[in-house]
Amino acid sequence: MTRRKGGRRIGAVAFSAAAHVLLLTVLALQTPMLRMAREDTGPPIPVIPVLLTPKTPPASTGRPKPIRLHRRPQRFAAQPPPIPPLPIPPEPARPARPASAVHPAPLPSTPKMELRTALRSSPVGCADPDAVGLTRAEREHCYAELGKGAKSAPFPGLGLEAAKQREFDRSAAHKEACRAYRDNPYAQGPLLRDGPC
Repeated sequence: MTRRKGGRRIGAVAFSAAAHVLLLTVLALQTPMLRMAREDTGPPIPVIPVLLTPKTPPASTGRPKPIRLHRRPQRFAAQPPPIPPLPIPPEPARPARPASAVHPAPLPSTPKMELRTALRSSPVGCADPDAVGLTRAEREHCYAELGKGAKSAPFPGLGLEAAKQREFDRSAAHKEACRAYRDNPYAQGPLLRDGPC
C-alpha cells in the first residue's frame, strides 16, 4: 500500500513538473522580443559650416536709381516714360465757426416779442441763459441781480433746532474767547465759563 501511495505521489509530482515546464515554455514564447535594426557602417556624415556675409549696397551718389525688376534690360522699356508729378489738390476751405454758440435775439416788434424780452430779463430767463440765448449785456445784468444784496443779507442759519443752534453759538463764542486770550494773554477779559482753552 505504501508503494502505491509513493508511486502516486511520484506520478503527481512528475505531472505537476511537466505542466509547469509546459506553462513556462508557452509564456517564454509569448514574450515580445525587440530586434535592433542593422546599421550600415561607414564614415560619419561631415558637417561643413558656411558663413554668409551680407552684400553691402554701393554708396549712393546723388539721385537714387529706379528699381529694376529684371536682370536684363527690356527692349520695349529702355527709357522710363516721362511722367509729370502728381498735382497736389488744394486744401478745402474750412467753414467759419461762429464766435460763440449763443445766438442774438431779434428785436421786439410785436406784443409777443415784448413778452419774450420781459421774460428774458426776468429770473426765468436768467435761470438758463444758454437756452434762451442771452446776450453778454443781458448775462451781466442777470449776474448783477443775482449778487445784489448778498453781502448785506442776514445769515439764514443752518436749519437746525433751536437748542442745537444755541450749543453751536456757545461753542463758537468760547473758541473766539480762547483765540483772543491766546493773542493777548495779559489783557483783562471775561472769565471762560466753558473751561480752559
